[in-house]
Amino acid sequence: MSTLGNLHTLQQPTTSARVARHLLDLIGREGLKPGEIAPSEGEICRELGVSRGSVREAFRTLAALGILEIESGKRPRLQSVNGHVLAQVFGYALSTAQLDSSHVVQTRRALEVQGVQDAARFATSAQKLRMAELIAQMRSAVGDKDHSQRMAADMALHGVIAEASRNPLNPLLLNALRSPLEQLMHIDLGERRSENELLRIVDAHDAIVERIVAGDPAGAGNAMSAHFDLSFAAQPATAEGRTRGIAATGES
Repeated sequence: MSTLGNLHTLQQPTTSARVARHLLDLIGREGLKPGEIAPSEGEICRELGVSRGSVREAFRTLAALGILEIESGKRPRLQSVNGHVLAQVFGYALSTAQLDSSHVVQTRRALEVQGVQDAARFATSAQKLRMAELIAQMRSAVGDKDHSQRMAADMALHGVIAEASRNPLNPLLLNALRSPLEQLMHIDLGERRSENELLRIVDAHDAIVERIVAGDPAGAGNAMSAHFDLSFAAQPATAEGRTRGIAATGES
């Protein structure tokens, strides 16, 4: 066989890849929704004329992608989309230097500035109340020097804002972008900042929520942008300082 023939053979999709593609096409064609049951191994084997081993491999591939949920003795079900797989992709790209942290932060900043403008338009009364509660928790945690609680409330606040934007991609991407940064940095800057610095950060969050409650999209976007600027303002211009500044957005 010629070299071109060998290359053509290598480029052919595997049987399991063809099965996975068939399943994805079927999901779209049949309009299946998260929680619904996928076709059984036997059904796919009969329809495509493939082995059960190929079908099981396709199921495992789709499970790894967060598309199917597989439990022993049960037929696979469709999963709701989540940020876990994206977080793994971003984490891999960071750890192998295909991205650097500044790329992730820039993307997160753009996402959150646009998202908070939409939140100012669409946030419900319950979401606004929850935001105010989280601000209070952050402020209390600073006084108690409880950095874990402050960071938890901080991240929860950004999550509520993302949900209030009514764009389901915003919380999905926010979580996917935040996770690899946290894993990469392993830094809690709260323990290295003064109480006044931490209170300024809480005030910056408070200003964001104030503009959301007021229904002011432009003001909310400006407040979010100012918050990101504050996260970098006190950082030295060294490579280590830039890394620390980026890590601060993990607690923003």
